[in-house]
Amino acid sequence: MRLIYPLIIFFIMKGSQRLFSQLLPTNGQDVGRRTPGRSKELLRKRDERMVYRHYYYLRICKKRYDEIIQMLSEEFDISGHTIIERLQIDINLQLLKQLATLQPDLNDLRKIYPWLVWK
Repeated sequence: MRLIYPLIIFFIMKGSQRLFSQLLPTNGQDVGRRTPGRSKELLRKRDERMVYRHYYYLRICKKRYDEIIQMLSEEFDISGHTIIERLQIDINLQLLKQLATLQPDLNDLRKIYPWLVWK
C-alpha cells in the first residue's frame, strides 16, 4: 500500500503537467514578452490617482501631512515611505503644482475619478 500512494501522486502530477503544457503554445508561436515587475503604465495611473487624493485630503479635507500619508498608505496599500518617494517624482510634483494652481473643487474631482469616494 505504501508503494502505490507515491505512484498515484506521481501520475496525478504528471497528468497536470501534461494539461498545463497543452495550454501553452509550443509550436513557435509568439506569445508576447512581458517584462518582469510592475507595469509602468499601471504605476503611472496609480501615482496620478494618488496625487489627486493627496490634493483632496490636503486642500478640501484640510488634513495634516502625517494624516494624509497614513490615509494614502491605507488606501493604496503601500508604505508611507513609498508614497513620499512617489509624490516627489518630477511628473507627480508637476501635477501637484498644477492642481494647486487650478484648485479643482469636489465636483471636478468627482468627474475625473467618479468611482472614488469624495465626501
